[in-house]
Amino acid sequence: MTRIIVTILLMAAWHFPTTFFVPQDQPNERGWLIWPFGKASTPAFDALEGIIAPSTPAAVTSPTMSMALAGLSSIAFIVAIASLWAIVVPTDWMVPAALVGAVASATLFLIYLSPLSIIPLALDAIVVYGIVVAGWTQAALTDA
Repeated sequence: MTRIIVTILLMAAWHFPTTFFVPQDQPNERGWLIWPFGKASTPAFDALEGIIAPSTPAAVTSPTMSMALAGLSSIAFIVAIASLWAIVVPTDWMVPAALVGAVASATLFLIYLSPLSIIPLALDAIVVYGIVVAGWTQAALTDA
């Protein structure tokens, strides 16, 4: 049962950074609670625009650090889920993949810090807490 709950947590954590790549047309133009990126989303500080972040997530014409963080966290969370269920990916990869995903996602949402970042940052904190403090591993969650 614990493995299912952690899977749902990892899927939710995966969802938020992945919305960076979704077209920000209606109804997602302004972003909302479960869809934090929209055309109106901008970096928390103007100085972050350029190499670190595009002026809006929809402007993904040139590679930026934010795009790399969104892609890295999305892939890492998928790898962590696959590893948790021992699907194609070695089970030893679950812990590092979940940590990489959470750290990359948290960095992305700190760049785009807004009230819409609260839920993704909380999910990332729970993942890091689970791995570092609670000792979540594929073996521990499978036995639970």
